Order: sequence, then C-alpha cells, then structure tokens
Amino acid sequence: MNELFFQSFIDEGKWNSAHWKAVVFMNDIHGDAPPCLGIAFMNGEAGKQIFRDWLKRFGQADDYEELRISIIEGDIPNEESGYTVHISSEPSNTQRRARDNGVMLDTSMAVVVGRVHRMNPEPDSPHLALFKQQYIKHRKYLLIPVTITISSKQSLVPHLDYAIGKKEIHFRHVSEIGEETLIR
Repeated sequence: MNELFFQSFIDEGKWNSAHWKAVVFMNDIHGDAPPCLGIAFMNGEAGKQIFRDWLKRFGQADDYEELRISIIEGDIPNEESGYTVHISSEPSNTQRRARDNGVMLDTSMAVVVGRVHRMNPEPDSPHLALFKQQYIKHRKYLLIPVTITISSKQSLVPHLDYAIGKKEIHFRHVSEIGEETLIR
C-alpha cells in the first residue's frame, strides 16, 4: 500500500498573521526586466518571514518549481467578478528534486495545503493582462512580498530583496477546473 505524502509550503499561523489581501503586478515600463508578482500583506513583517522561509527552502530561484502559483480567471457563482490566485505546492516537482538528490519519494497519493484568494480588480484593469504579456516575453517572473501600509493614505511597499525567481505560472479558466472546486 502506498503511503500518503503530505506537503505544505504554507505555515497557517504565519499566513493568518500576515493577512494576505491582494496581489500586485509590477512591470518594467521599458519591458527589459521580467515582471514581478507581489503577494500583498497587511502585516509586512509576517509576510517577509513567509518569504524568508521560502528562500531557505528554494533559494533565490525555485529551480524545481515546487511552489505552484495559479491564476484562475472567470466568474464564480456568488462571487464578485475577478480572478482567483492559488498558492500551493507541486509534489511531482518535489519528487524530481528528491530523486536528483538520491532520495526516492512516492508522491502518488498526496495531500497538498494551499491558499486561495479572490481578487476583484476594476472591470477594465490592465494589470493582469500586462503581467501576462511580460511573462510570455521573458518566460520568467519574480515572486515578491509586498507590504500594504495605511497611514494618511494606503501605499504598497515591494520587497525586492526577498524575490524568488520563478519560470512557471499556471493560467487557467474556471471552466477548465469546475466551479465547485473554487467555491468555499
């Protein structure tokens, strides 16, 4: 009988403390540098700790693409228009990393923990489309933490020194997945 493989790059306590509120797309206006996908947290210190943990695990580049980032577009019943961002893991890529390091790992029966957040941008917001264009051009992006600060007005503070280089991102439409999977 196969053993159950459990994988999570999500520390529930740290994520709850960080208060994930949004994603931020950053693009070089000249198109020379790869784009950034920022995970925006209300508690920036807790958000940076999440990234410090990931940097210990993956390094400055997630060469094996063990951290899975998905953006699922399309309407979901009883949800506002927008898209859903899903952050989880990719057990088959962890298996490949282990094999390359001389360790045999069975991921045929896996439990994966992730985080899902629904984004509700303005109807004609160009930011996701621009990110996709730049990703297609460069075939890579940087995943970064962003702090949301609220004083006299709200601002976003990107933390590029915590960047993790990524080459994979999964763009899907809700019709490919089935809306029942995304309903909470």
